[in-house]
Order: sequence, then C-alpha cells, then structure tokens
Amino acid sequence: MLPTAYYFVAGFPDFVVNKEVGYKLWFATHILSGTVVYVIAPFQLSSSLKKGISKRHKMLGRVFISASLVCILSLYIAILPNSLCKSCLPSQYATTTLWLLFLVVGFYSIRKRKMEHHQRFMISAFICAAYFVTVRVISLVFMGFFRWITPNEHWALLVSDISVWFVPLLMVWVIWWRKDYYKKFN
Repeated sequence: MLPTAYYFVAGFPDFVVNKEVGYKLWFATHILSGTVVYVIAPFQLSSSLKKGISKRHKMLGRVFISASLVCILSLYIAILPNSLCKSCLPSQYATTTLWLLFLVVGFYSIRKRKMEHHQRFMISAFICAAYFVTVRVISLVFMGFFRWITPNEHWALLVSDISVWFVPLLMVWVIWWRKDYYKKFN
C-alpha cells in the first residue's frame, strides 16, 4: 500500500509524468483498481475476517473480481507495453495471464459450487496480484542475492521477478496437494 499512498501524496513518478494523458489515465486506473483489490482481499481470503462480513462476501467478491479485471486490462493495454524492466516482461506477462486465468477458474468454480477449488484459485489470483507490489520490496531488499546467483543484471531481474510469484504459488499448491494426498489416503 505504501507505493500507492506515495502516488496520492507525491503525484505521478517521473516515468509517468512525461507520458501522454491516455497513459496517465490508464496508470491512475491501474493504481486505483489495484488498491481496491488489496483492500478487499484480506476480507475475502481470510477465514477469520470473512466471518464478520459473510453476508457481504458475494458482493465484495464481485468488486474484487471487477477491480482485478480492470487492473489486468490496464496492465495489458498500458503498463506492460511501457515497462521499464524489459528483462521482467516475460514474468510480468506470465503472472498477469495467470492472474486472469485463476480469476476465471475461481469464478467458474463458485458457479459450479466447488468451494475448495474456488478458494484455491482466488488465493492464487491474489498471489499473482500481490506480485506487482511484492516485487518492489524484493528489488530493494534481495537484489544483491539475485545478482550473486545469476550471471548478469538481465538474469538477476528475471529470476527475482519470477521468484516473487512462482515461489508463493508453488508453496501453496504443494501444501494443498499434500492436504489432498493425506485426505485421500488416510
């Protein structure tokens, strides 16, 4: 939330100031819709927080999905084609596409009344959404490690970028797989 708060206080960053008005609107739309996703997600994804708003879960879910779709659209139309990190583009497009895919499958799962699948895909969608903020923290704190394990800056950026979304997704899916495995055989 800090980068978003910074935009509201200090205005657009330098790389946006010199862009045309259309890009600025897409950028602002991206930031606002992303903020909505981040504000709603804890209430939608946390069991303890969800209990207090269970009657509003469906409505907030629609807002979460709508804001996610707007954020994803802004990524595809304006943000990713103008990315400052060309090395990160494969990872950024992959996680944006996975975010969209997880949202669609999560929505489809709830329509089919498959609650566990719905929960898993919506959590996975949020992990992909969280990438776009988490990657900034990784860049500030852990880039020295990625520069140390990779042959050059290009690879360091790409590997750090992929690790931000792939490692959390891998961890939760392995946990779910183990849970399903033990449920099946015990």
